[in-house]
Amino acid sequence: MKIVQVTAYYPPHTGGIERYVHNLSRALAGRGHDVTVLTANVPRGRPFETENGVAIERRPCLVRPFNDPFVPSFFRPGESLAGVDVLHAHNAYSCAALSAGVVRRKFGVPTVLTHHGQHMFGHPLKDLFVTLYRGTIEHGLVHRVDRVVTLSPSDAAYVSAFGVGRERISVIPNAICPEDFLPCIGEDTAGFEEAHRLEGKKRVLFVGQISTRKGVDVLLRAVDQIVHEQGRDDLVFLFIGDGDYRERAQELARRHRVEEYVRFAGKVGLCDLVAAYRSSDVYVLPSLSEGMPTVILEAMFFGLPVITTDLPCLRDNFGDHAVLVPPRDEHALARAVTGLLDDAARCRRLSERGKELVRSNYTWDNVVLAYERLYEQMTD
Repeated sequence: MKIVQVTAYYPPHTGGIERYVHNLSRALAGRGHDVTVLTANVPRGRPFETENGVAIERRPCLVRPFNDPFVPSFFRPGESLAGVDVLHAHNAYSCAALSAGVVRRKFGVPTVLTHHGQHMFGHPLKDLFVTLYRGTIEHGLVHRVDRVVTLSPSDAAYVSAFGVGRERISVIPNAICPEDFLPCIGEDTAGFEEAHRLEGKKRVLFVGQISTRKGVDVLLRAVDQIVHEQGRDDLVFLFIGDGDYRERAQELARRHRVEEYVRFAGKVGLCDLVAAYRSSDVYVLPSLSEGMPTVILEAMFFGLPVITTDLPCLRDNFGDHAVLVPPRDEHALARAVTGLLDDAARCRRLSERGKELVRSNYTWDNVVLAYERLYEQMTD
């Protein structure tokens, strides 16, 4: 089967959707499918290349409103559609997805959209735009494609509320590739711990984009509560990732006088990421909106108990396997962090249940089969 994936960004650009499309494309190619990825040439790279059996076409980007690449050639894909069986677009809040709706109408190619969750940014202007977008453009988009994939039942209900029949909606979760970590699992973590001054402390890990959408500001205010209200000095908070909010986050840590307890590591390589998971005690992701984060699956795979926000999509997938706290509530988050770290038995239970959940349900070896069945239904 010939499958074209359309996505705003693709590795080496980093992010959850990028990794999702990369892993799905690689898994499909590994099962003998002809897979092409159309993406923006951001960061600039070779226009055409093949990686892991996947053909990658990086198209020129004209502008990036709200950090979303507008790529004119997405709307006229040309030879990339020759003989294609399925066009698969990602992220309903992207020009890439909008282009797929237009292409579906012009060329009649069977088209599926993976929604990737509801977005809020924690920024008044951006959130106003999202609200307007939902009632107009997103509503039209989900009706222009043949099928919509969501990552959770609650997101399926959200799409259904636009008037999309449930027979056109499939719930297919996110997943990870455990074998990707194998080259790094045997490495000693002592050097990583020393480099980031983690020795002698309980370690709380955040991995993700440094942004208000991911709740970084909320987590830093929770650190303030833990240090200055609870009087704890035995914890260190390690932030892995980068983003436009990083400098402001560092300033917020200084303003709350918690910089001694916070480490901003920036982007790291795979083996350092594995070392961070292996040497931490708890993983925290206090996002304002999410789809189904790869980083939670990774943290659980490495046996970390997880604290995250009580959003419908996260409750669907992790409700019985994680500690859930209300969004934007630094007080509840602070209590959850110290309460979990002080309860060794609960940490062990969450660790074991999380590992079993991911290894049984959320690997790409399993999830790619669901996509194959969907594609076959669309082309019968």
